[in-house]
This record gives sequence, structure tokens and C-alpha cells, in this order.
Amino acid sequence: MKLYFLRHAKSSWDDLHVDDFKRPLSERGLKNSEMLNAFLKSKKVSFDKVYSSSSVRTEITCSVVLEGIFEFDKISFLDDFYHASAEYLQNFLQDKTLQESVLIVGHNPGLSDLVSYLSKRDIYLKTCDLVCLESKQSDSKLVCNLHWFWNPKKGFIEN
Repeated sequence: MKLYFLRHAKSSWDDLHVDDFKRPLSERGLKNSEMLNAFLKSKKVSFDKVYSSSSVRTEITCSVVLEGIFEFDKISFLDDFYHASAEYLQNFLQDKTLQESVLIVGHNPGLSDLVSYLSKRDIYLKTCDLVCLESKQSDSKLVCNLHWFWNPKKGFIEN
């Protein structure tokens, strides 16, 4: 099974009165999301299931990144993913091991903490960073290896 973890793209701070949950993407965030979409299409990456935070910035990130890759109306937007802890996300994933390819879209610090824990590496996801882990289930626990990483500035980095 492949697990993909995507931190939402850069959010806009143009209006400081906007509630954090409702913050949209910045121009840079939109551009980086389009770059990631092009990368995913070029590598023919697909997902069996997508789970995302229901915040505005994660919804917009999903709509741009997954355009032409995964149907928007099939994404599971979950309120509990908004600033979810690594422990919460890990427990959530324990029940989802039947899918071949799962994408989780969310926020730090929980997302980076989980990726670091699963990969046994110190990984900090910046905005619009995508990491691919290959996993197997061992004794009811996820065991993962870092497969590759994508960053808007550095591009594709294979492990």
C-alpha cells in the first residue's frame, strides 16, 4: 500500500480578520498546487481514496491538485482532520489499510509528526509538500519506508 501525505498549499494572509478555518490560498499556493497537479499527471499517480481536512485551504488545494486525477465529489472532507494530531491520524489510518493508495491532506504539526513517526525520519512538510510512503501492516501497526518526496522548489526527490 502507498500512503501519500500532502500539506495544504500556502494560505493567504491578505485579510487578517478571516477565521483560520476559512482562510483561502494565496497566489503562490494556487501556483504550487498547479505545479503539483502537473507532476502527479506526468508520473501517472492515482489514489484509491482521498481524505482531507474540511478547511477552505485544504479544499482548494484538493480541487487544484487533484483536477483530472481524482473526482472532487469523492473526496472525504473531515472536520476532525482540521489540525488533527499525529496520533489521531495514525488511528484513522489503521482502519484504512485495505486501500491500495491513500492520500491524506491536512495540516501541521500533526501531518509532519505522523510522517516522521511512520518513516522513522525527521520530516517537516512545508506548504504543498507531498510525501509518498510505502507501507505494510505488521502486528496491527503501520510500517513505512520513504519512497519519494515532492516539493514546489526542489521538485521530485526519489529516496
